[in-house]
Amino acid sequence: MELEKTIRNILKHQIPYLPLENIGTAWAMNTEVCVTTKGILHSALHNEYWRLIDPQGKPTGVMGWWPSRAVTFLENHDTGSTQGHWPFPRDKLMQGYAYILTHPGTPVIFYDHFYDFGIHDVITELIEARKRGGIHCRSSIKIYHANNEGYVAQVGEALVMKLGQFDWNPSKENQLEGSWQKFVDKGADYQVWLRQ
Repeated sequence: MELEKTIRNILKHQIPYLPLENIGTAWAMNTEVCVTTKGILHSALHNEYWRLIDPQGKPTGVMGWWPSRAVTFLENHDTGSTQGHWPFPRDKLMQGYAYILTHPGTPVIFYDHFYDFGIHDVITELIEARKRGGIHCRSSIKIYHANNEGYVAQVGEALVMKLGQFDWNPSKENQLEGSWQKFVDKGADYQVWLRQ
């Protein structure tokens, strides 16, 4: 019952941001800053990874409804930095970037994080994984796991990523064909594999 209520609240938050009656008109030329994804990541990365999948098996937020229009972010000038109205949990920053940089949509990297937080090289590594995996705003996504232990998704044809502490690799997934090579390994935080 509690899970159903949470899912309804998540969907209720998404729907007002997607004026479905206007799809195909001028609104279709715009992008949507996906505040839903930011908000859900705040909780999901504290072992509530099930929040990252909606009832249709798609990512939550605009990313799941219309990924080519989703602008994903962890911080902006209002939420973090000097104002700090809704800062992303600092100990979860890299998991957050692993998620938005390996998923469809248009990810935005916060200037302060890239230059002032000492994580420049790690973000650059995730950008390289996105490039090598051929990930773009319209990439397909198949979510294999989203529970309290972790999250696993294949994005496009050439990238698989895992968040969380559970023991998983591509060889354990019967539906994943081909050979995969680990590209990024941050242990329990996140891992990224690319198709060989």
